[in-house]
Parts: sequence; C-alpha cells; structure tokens
Amino acid sequence: MLQPLLCDYCSLPVPARLQPSQQPNESDILYCCYGCKFAAAVTQARGEHGQANWLLTRLGVSVFLSMGVMIFSLALYSQDVYGLSVTNAPPAAVHLIGLFRYISLIMATPVFAMLGLPILTNAATQLRQRIVTTDGLVVLGVAGAFVYSYISTLCESGRVYYETACMVLVLVTLGRYLEATGRLKASDAFAKLGALVPDEVSVRRASSYEQIASDAVRVGDVLHIRAGQCIAVDGIIEQGQAHIDEQLLTGESDPIAKQVGDIVHAGTLNVDGDLHVRASAVGERSAVGRLVALLELAKLTPGRYQRIADRVASAFVPAVIVMAIVGACLGYHRGGSVSAMMTALSVLLISCPCALGLATPMAIWIGLGRAAQMGIVFRDGPAIERLAMVHAIAFDKTGTLTTGQTQLIASVYAEDSLVSTSTNLSLAAGLAHASTHASSTAIVAHAREKSVTPATLKNTKTVPGQGLMGEYQTHSIRLGSEAYIREVALAWPPQLDEQIQQYRAEALGLVCLSVDNQCVAIFGTTETLREEAASAVQQLAQSHYDLRIFTGDHAVRGSRIAEALGVQVKAELTPADKVEQVERFRHEKGSVAMVGDGLNDAPALKAADVGIAMGCGADLTRDVADVCLLNNDLMILVQAMKLSRRTVRTIKLNLFWAFAYNIIGIALSMTGILNPILAAGAMVVSSIFVVTNSIRL
Repeated sequence: MLQPLLCDYCSLPVPARLQPSQQPNESDILYCCYGCKFAAAVTQARGEHGQANWLLTRLGVSVFLSMGVMIFSLALYSQDVYGLSVTNAPPAAVHLIGLFRYISLIMATPVFAMLGLPILTNAATQLRQRIVTTDGLVVLGVAGAFVYSYISTLCESGRVYYETACMVLVLVTLGRYLEATGRLKASDAFAKLGALVPDEVSVRRASSYEQIASDAVRVGDVLHIRAGQCIAVDGIIEQGQAHIDEQLLTGESDPIAKQVGDIVHAGTLNVDGDLHVRASAVGERSAVGRLVALLELAKLTPGRYQRIADRVASAFVPAVIVMAIVGACLGYHRGGSVSAMMTALSVLLISCPCALGLATPMAIWIGLGRAAQMGIVFRDGPAIERLAMVHAIAFDKTGTLTTGQTQLIASVYAEDSLVSTSTNLSLAAGLAHASTHASSTAIVAHAREKSVTPATLKNTKTVPGQGLMGEYQTHSIRLGSEAYIREVALAWPPQLDEQIQQYRAEALGLVCLSVDNQCVAIFGTTETLREEAASAVQQLAQSHYDLRIFTGDHAVRGSRIAEALGVQVKAELTPADKVEQVERFRHEKGSVAMVGDGLNDAPALKAADVGIAMGCGADLTRDVADVCLLNNDLMILVQAMKLSRRTVRTIKLNLFWAFAYNIIGIALSMTGILNPILAAGAMVVSSIFVVTNSIRL
C-alpha cells in the first residue's frame, strides 16, 4: 500500500485520487492542487512564504490585458444596444467592429497562453493518469469559448466571448492561488513546531566545538547550548545549570530549574544558563520530533465526514459533464448554438468540487494545528470528530481532579512487627521508589524527612491498580491498597484495624505495607483538588455533558469529592471495574470520554469512545489515549471539548455550503440565468468561503 504523500508547497496531504500509481522518488515534486503548483512557482517556496517572481507578473499582465479585452467587448456589445448589424450599420462602424474583434483576439491570446496553457498541461497530465478534475472542466469551458470566438472573428459573423474566456482564467487562477495560501496557513501551526529546533548547533568534536546542521547530530554527541537558544535534542545535562522554558511540552509557563544529571527536551528554551548536553534522542525520536510526527499522522487520517465528501467528489466531475451536456441541449432549444455553448460553459464553471473536497480537511487541519498550540495532541483527525460526538465524560480522581501531590500525614506500625519501625519505613520507601504513583512519592518524601534511607529490594513488580511487590533478603514485601494487602496478609494486628477505621472517618487515603504474611504498617495520605477543578467541571456540566468520577479510592473520600464537585462518584473500583463502569455509562448516556493519567487508567481509557490522557508532557507514547493533554490544567480539557465541537460545526457548515452552492448554482446555470463570468466568480467565492470559514478556528 502506498504511503500518504504530502504537498510540496503546503505540506498537507495529496488527495488519494491525485497520487501517482507508483511511489515517487524523494526528488519528485508533488502538489495537492493546481493552486499549490501555481503558488509554489509564484513564491518560489516549498512549505514557506517567499517573494513574488515573474509568474505573479504573468497574472498581473493577464489582468491588464483582460481589462483591455473587457473595454473592447463593451464596444462590441453596443451592436445589441443600438440594434446595429452588418446590413444596417455605417461602413465605418462595420470596419471598426471587425477591428475591435481582432484587437480582442490579439489581447486575449497571451492571456490564454499564460494562464490557460498551464491549466491545460495540468489537466492533460492528470488525464494520462486517468484522473478527471476541475482543471479539465475549466479547460473545456474556456477552450470552447475561445475557439468559438476565434471562428466568429475569422468569419466576421456571430458574437465573440474573449472577455469571458479571459476573466474566467483570471478568476480561476486568482481563486486557486488564494485557496493554496489558505492551505499553507492551515499547515503553519505544524511548520512552527518544526521550526523550534535550530538549523545549526554547536557540537563537541575532539577538544573543540564546531557548528553543524541539527540533522547531523547523533546520539552521544555533546552540544553546547547558550542562554536564549532552543535545545535541538533530548539529552542529559553534563555541565552547567539553567532555567528551561518547557511550556511547549508541559504547558507550565514558569521556567524550570535544571542542573547536572537532569533531562532536557528538544524544542524547549534555555532561558539563562550555559549548558553542555549529551544527546539521548535526536530528530524524530526527540520530544518535539514525536509531537510533529503525531500531528503529521493525525492529518493524514481521513475522518467520517472526509470519507463522505471524497466519495461524492469522485463522482462529481463525470456528473457535471453530463449536466453540462443536458444544459447545452436546453440552451440550444432556448436560443440556438450560442445559448447552448454559454449554458454548458456556465455549468462547467459553476461546479466546484474543490469546495467539497476542502470542506472537511481544511477544518480538521486547522483544528489540529490550533489544538497543538493549546497543548492538545490528537492521535488522528477522526479523534476530533469522535470527541465532538461525546455526550458523557468520566474522570479518574487521583492526578486528574486532584493535584496528584499526595502528602503522608499519618502512619502507624504494628507493635509486634517482624522488623523495626525504621526498617518498615525503609522497606516502604524502597518499594515505593519503583513507582511514580502519588502515594508512592509521598512515602519516599516522608522517609526523606525522617532521614530514613530507602532499602534496596530485588525483583520489584507493579500490580496494576493495586500496588507493588518485591523481595528484601528472605522476606516478601508488598505495598498497596488495603484490599491488595488483605489478600496476602493472614496476620492483621487489631491496632491496625482500629487505625484504618479512624483514617477512613477522616477521609484519608490508605496505603498498607506487609512483610511476608503480616501487615506491619499503615500510612494515611491526603490530597487536594486542583484549583480549576470546580470551574472546569461546572463549565462542562453547563455544556450539557453527563459527568461521573470513577476512582479506586475508598467510599468516604469519594463522597467528599462528590460533595465538593457535585458529581456522582463510583469508588473502590479496580481497573476492571472501571472498564465495566465505562461500558455501563455508555449504555446509559451514549458516547463516553474517559479522562485519566494514562497509566493505571489504561484499560478504562481504551474502553471509552475517546481516551484522554492528562499531563503527557514529553511522554507522547501513551498509545491508549486518543487525546493527549500536554499539561494537567483541567481548563485545557474544557478547551479541547469546545474546539472539537467548533471544528465539527465548521465541517458541517462547509459541507452544507458546498452541497447547497453546487445544487443551486448548477440549476441556475442550466436555466441560462447565470453568465459564465458570474459562474466563474461564484466558483472562486465558494472555495474562498470554505477556506476562510475554516481559518476562523
């Protein structure tokens, strides 16, 4: 299967029906439409804006000549106004009319050569590939008008329509150019991400540093990054310290202090230090490279609306040709051969599958780019459409609605423990080191405060949604939820049972530690809601989303969250229980989005219609998530929901316009009401409407 191809000018996907039958070479230049081909030649730019050159002059000269043709055409139209003909007109007027015809021919011929021949060449190339596009329709219409006028001029009888052919070519070329620049604007957001990596970097070679191209950097190279420079690779600081602006990846507006041994990411900014960084990931494997790759993949994946539009567009051109023939027959019946030609020309020019083909992808591309600027990464284009169809949202609690920065505020140890109290804390901290869970982080921090060194355990293992296990000397150590520890701890001291009841009454989180088959310690943790949680939940509720919270925490803490946010909570759920709740929620309310941290919530994210992972930051490898929020701000989730709905509304409006415009326009053209010039202008307006309506996103 051929790989999706990108336009050499706007970097957006080339429609499947316009792709060559064989995979092109890397040196081959491909364009998604004639407009991009023309725009690339005008600007001499590939994926970026350039300076106008002689091809734009062609358009300017053509406009000048077309205006001249229009002036002489007005004089020729005076025959109809004053009822003049060859038989009753003065001899001087007859000669002058003939002269005006030849002058119009002389002025129109360069216009046809400069603007018409490139379209004809493009249409012929596509026809050889058995592809019929709107270029073919334009060529048929313009060539018919020009040939008819040429014959009328030589025969010195009949009307001429040079002004129609010229103005159609000018309007079509100008419209295609504006359409191509709109496509380029749609891809600007993607280009800006790639531009975050500097073109050249300073790399250590032997005993000195030298400037080389960024794409020549290899893993293991040491880069010198001065203050104010963007970092080109993912790597580890070997020398120096600085504040790093990571807003692109984490959404955190305040620069983060980094020192020797810390990790830095490509696309971030060195604010104020002098760093020497050893590269650990370069190019597409770096953080910004993976982000760009995800966005490129997203815009190549057609959604439901685009597939519908593509199917209609593929049958549109043949249908228009048939309707043009029917219109010609009707026109001949109304007013002879001239009316037949003008009616067919209007039908060919008014039809605009360009608007139909652009309706969905333009909105999706701009939506993806806008989302990336907001810190939202969609896995594919259809994910935006699926998110817009969501009726219900389920939240994980820990790390999603709460800060995730759990504090250990209470602890109790069994009096007859197999090991000492300090050793118990050391074991808990040693095992907690193997996890990034908020409760584990709190235990490690508590041990540090108590000046207790974490023990070194072997064969540590994570039990998803339940806890951790490992080995210390000859002992089996487990750390996790009460339910998990009760499965293995046969000995459960009464004093710990009493303490559990007290912790529950205080709505504290519970973490239990067991050594072999005995529970030896209980830790009480607490966490706080995010500052924006209540506001975000309120806005989502006002947008008529049904909301639920699914948590593995105990019921008391769940009820506290329910009271604080006014949302129904299902507590004490295992990962399997969350999946069951998501499916039940879908059955009750319809399409469901699940919001979580993407780690222990992976099964639930996968089970939902749309999985949303929060706080991805530089970790964009969470394949279970359809949407990655680069930071932990819940208001970004609100913006994602609004953006998805706006994008789909834009798609629907574009499609409505494209269908309505073509149906009404072709009907008017077949009745002879629309002049071909007005038809060509309407075609241009149709495409520009779709582009500008999408750019409003």
